[in-house]
Amino acid sequence: MPKLIPTEKFLEDIKQFKFQQETLKKIAKALTFLETNPQHPGLNLERIVNDPTAWSVRVDRRYRISFDPDKLLDSGAPDWSGNITLLRILSHDDLYKRPR
Repeated sequence: MPKLIPTEKFLEDIKQFKFQQETLKKIAKALTFLETNPQHPGLNLERIVNDPTAWSVRVDRRYRISFDPDKLLDSGAPDWSGNITLLRILSHDDLYKRPR
């Protein structure tokens, strides 16, 4: 099971949701799935094309979380035995423009 390691930017991003309890619950649910079952279909795991190692998962229709897996398989897919560095949590379009 991977360990989730947040970056400073990720922690800054999450502070913006302190008054949005419903969104915070969705973020917590997505992070739990990412940690316990990273291939859960509800996460909608996607590769971020403009970044060589970043991936993203869905929080809800508006927000996504970007992350860097510490290990990759030969195919380029994440190796879920390694840690996961949480990069950002932003709206879909903003995240794909600047995933880090």
